[in-house]
Amino acid sequence: MSTRISEKVVARAKAVKILKKITVFNGLLEDEYFKVLAMCSSVTAKEGAVLFNEGDEGTSMFILLAGEITIDIAGIGTVHTMRGGEILGEISLVKQVPRTASANVGSNCVMLQLFAEIFHEVVKKNPRMGYTIMRNVARILADRLVQSNEDKK
Repeated sequence: MSTRISEKVVARAKAVKILKKITVFNGLLEDEYFKVLAMCSSVTAKEGAVLFNEGDEGTSMFILLAGEITIDIAGIGTVHTMRGGEILGEISLVKQVPRTASANVGSNCVMLQLFAEIFHEVVKKNPRMGYTIMRNVARILADRLVQSNEDKK
């Protein structure tokens, strides 16, 4: 086995280990984690880069494997600092709407990018996997809505 191939195998194994810890993928079967990886593109971003701006068209979700990203809302400032193992842009899997915040790279990042269009095509052939992920996205968004309502009281 060449070094190049073994590095790819190790990288995939590390990525799957991270995916298994991310709430949006809870309940997937072992082979489905590899299907998620196959749907994704690998992305790197350097400190100081802008991943996307508030108001940009949202067409993909990002899975942060390593690094830091700050989430900023105009007029409010930084509302969250994301670290490895977190996701951002998951609303895009449900509906393509403008981004609700800006994402700025705080330290060099390694991410997976999952485009909604690719996701929807793959899950047509894998409905159990699609249902599991979308159920988890709905739960995440519902939890945020409940928390937002609580914060307003």
